Amino acid sequence: MTEKKSEQIFVKAYDVAASYDMKAARDIFVNNFSAKILNTNPLLAELSPLKMVCVFDYGSIIFFNFSVEEPELTQVMETLKGALQRPNKRISEDEYVLNLSPRARKPEGTEELYVKELNRDIALLVSIVLSRSVSVEYYEAMVGDALAKIELTVEALAATGRTPRNARELTRQVGFAMSVEQELAYDVAVFDDPDVVWEGGARIDALYKGLKREFDLEDRIKIIQHKVSLISRSSTFVISRLEAQRANFLEWVIIVLIAAEIIMALFKVM
Repeated sequence: MTEKKSEQIFVKAYDVAASYDMKAARDIFVNNFSAKILNTNPLLAELSPLKMVCVFDYGSIIFFNFSVEEPELTQVMETLKGALQRPNKRISEDEYVLNLSPRARKPEGTEELYVKELNRDIALLVSIVLSRSVSVEYYEAMVGDALAKIELTVEALAATGRTPRNARELTRQVGFAMSVEQELAYDVAVFDDPDVVWEGGARIDALYKGLKREFDLEDRIKIIQHKVSLISRSSTFVISRLEAQRANFLEWVIIVLIAAEIIMALFKVM
């Protein structure tokens, strides 16, 4: 008897906004796509057998069994724009492959997974890990750009002893670092083990831990937090140098003015 071949389910993940309005997203799926809602938060909607979409309140969306070129994927993304809150300027994305196989086995690489069926729990689990990965990727890109900018200032300070940038831009960098720290604090709290892990038993728990290791979520978050702290410290230090330079300049201005007054007074006496 020949063994049934595995079927591939392509999974595509995007981080598109700061958040989704979950009620609005649910209404869109039900009213516009006649979808079956399998879970509310995260929102898992089944559009047809093996074709699902999962939406997260922190702005990520996951597609199961959609082709990237498929008009339906674009249609879903466009329609869900009505539920977006603060869209990202830069969209991060990732992909994964689920192999539906009659017998579970280890994947050949880190970009795929073998499962016996695509059910609610498997879809939620894969969606949760992928959504967190693309969310972290968004912060990695933003923080990387910000760190590159502040490094130019620090290098100039080390080379010349002077700060070539104004305090307003540096204050913006400090504000950015604080904003990312706050958003990361929220996301890290959201990134706790989801309910489906506690409810799904040992198999789901093992699958979740394996997926987390594959995407290095915890290590990536720690690296971002370290870089954000470095941006904040560096920016604060450079601002203090700018303020010290301005204070020295003002002191010299005062000294020059006092000297000018003394000289003028001497001329009057003479």
